[in-house]
Amino acid sequence: MAESWQQRFERQVKEMEAAVRAVLARGLEDEALRDALDELSTRPWFREFFWLWGPAVATRSRVLFRPLILNHFSSWSLNAKGKAFNAWKKGETTRELQAVLEDADRRDDAEVFRKLYEWRLVQLSGWLKAAKQWRKDLLERARAAQGRAAFNTALAKLNLSAYPLDEPTALVLYELNPVGSRDFILAHPPLEWPSKRGSPSRFWRKLLERAWEAKDRELYFPLYRQMVPQDVWREEVLALCQSVKDAALLLEELEARHPEGFQLDAGVTAATFLSLAEARGRDVVPYLLRHARSVFPGLRFWGGLSEAKGLPQLLELAHRNGWLDVWATLLRTSATAETWNAEVRKLVEDRQLPEADARHRLLLLAGAGSELNLPGVSFAQVQPLEDPVAVALYERFPELMSGPFRMHASAWWHVGYPKLAKRVLAKKDESLIDYLASRAAIQHLRFTRKDSQWPQTVDALAAHYEALPENDGTFARRASNALSMMPAYSIHDYDSLLQHNRLTRLLFERSTDFYLSDGRTVRDLLESPQIHVQALAFRVLGRDDARARTLAVENLDLLQATLLRPLHRRTRLMAFAALRNVAMANEGAARRLLIRMKDALALPDRRYPKEALVGLIGQVLHRWPALRTPAERPRVYGEATP
Repeated sequence: MAESWQQRFERQVKEMEAAVRAVLARGLEDEALRDALDELSTRPWFREFFWLWGPAVATRSRVLFRPLILNHFSSWSLNAKGKAFNAWKKGETTRELQAVLEDADRRDDAEVFRKLYEWRLVQLSGWLKAAKQWRKDLLERARAAQGRAAFNTALAKLNLSAYPLDEPTALVLYELNPVGSRDFILAHPPLEWPSKRGSPSRFWRKLLERAWEAKDRELYFPLYRQMVPQDVWREEVLALCQSVKDAALLLEELEARHPEGFQLDAGVTAATFLSLAEARGRDVVPYLLRHARSVFPGLRFWGGLSEAKGLPQLLELAHRNGWLDVWATLLRTSATAETWNAEVRKLVEDRQLPEADARHRLLLLAGAGSELNLPGVSFAQVQPLEDPVAVALYERFPELMSGPFRMHASAWWHVGYPKLAKRVLAKKDESLIDYLASRAAIQHLRFTRKDSQWPQTVDALAAHYEALPENDGTFARRASNALSMMPAYSIHDYDSLLQHNRLTRLLFERSTDFYLSDGRTVRDLLESPQIHVQALAFRVLGRDDARARTLAVENLDLLQATLLRPLHRRTRLMAFAALRNVAMANEGAARRLLIRMKDALALPDRRYPKEALVGLIGQVLHRWPALRTPAERPRVYGEATP
């Protein structure tokens, strides 16, 4: 009977405690001890026994063991029975940890000291009182510091990001050392969520006045932007409009004061923008363009979004003054989808406006309103077209609908495009048909609302693709076009999607043989940003078919990367099948792949199917004996001769 997760946890913890004690008891030299602990660090629950091994190594070679302490420190302590305990309230262990803390303090090792200090602070004071005790310790150390270097070191030791300053503490630090404390104060502002913006705990008037008197703009304005109440900000910027005549200087002052944070009323911001525009005209347009997103829509109580108060007046002013840049930016970034669609429809139906002007204004409304770029993933806000508006736009400006406005006919959860699909199918607009198919094939029809139009869109497009000729490669070309346009990370719960979406089944499961008719279509699938489309290409190239083996060799440059890139186990096994076809068909390709396969064996990924990879290597070496190294050639031993 397999052990349960609890039994496995208890066994691993017990084994780790015994292993750590055994290593420490061996009396090893510093380098040997470090190597032994490094080996243990690869096993589960090593960090949770820092209380045991940390004090033992901290008193030895600081150069050797400091990286081990920093990389494997943990404030969660376990005993041999797997029970968590407070290491700072356990006799001898507490004394040992305290000695390490004091040694790091004495050596001015800020990184090690911070970790141990914060651990002790939480364990002894609790979460609620930790911030208060931290501020008390901070003031004591700052006051006791002699000289600028000692002051900076004291702040570095207590630079804990989890705890905010209050105004009295920040004032004392600033008085002691204005330059040295500036970055520290800015890194520890008061929390925004517990209290209202503008409350005494959130708006440090005294510190702001002190920084203004000292002409410390580097501290004043960052604090001001984080803390200023909107009514105070509104009064100041409107006063600046009257007092600052130079347009460039006015823009600089407005930028320096623009509020930051999430406790902001978009209606107040919109009203302020309107007053600024009425007072100074085009002088403030660059500022309005940079901060148009501040006039964001709000949530309705019954669902959906509502315009920020003041946005319609801003739009009307921009339109009246001919500020098309401001008008279009506000519609793309800050208006609701209903308002944006109404403007698009108005431009499409306005026959009195010259066609060139209508096209120009529509182009200004197309595109992403705002973006958020993070490591490995990005998001873009795009206004979604309504189906009737998309049809009207396609009828008058088909090149706009097929071009810059195509991204607006995207997959949003309850509105489909049956009317637009009907029109593009009637006109045989292949490019737009394939784009709509790429969005329709990722729709989970199981979860759509009763009034959703996606089922109609999916059925119309599926019928079109089912009727395409197959023998001449037309279906494969068109289907690969649609699949290659699917966005990354757009497919979730693939099995459910196949079950309920007829178009998805057609493109992914019912047509694998047809993709072998054209090598370009398979390469398009391999280069798709959507991993499920890439997996389809792996399945196609892994088939037991002469065409699949030929195409696999042609795409060796893309396939060999699958050995070292991150993939789920099931997807990697599909890729292995395609790689097997490459290796079995061509000795030169097999030689290149063997190098990558052996590199992959050294990967630390525990979920990597190494057993399947070893089997694949064995098949390659069996197929091409000349690729074997001396160690891989079989040895046959006979009887010894007399």
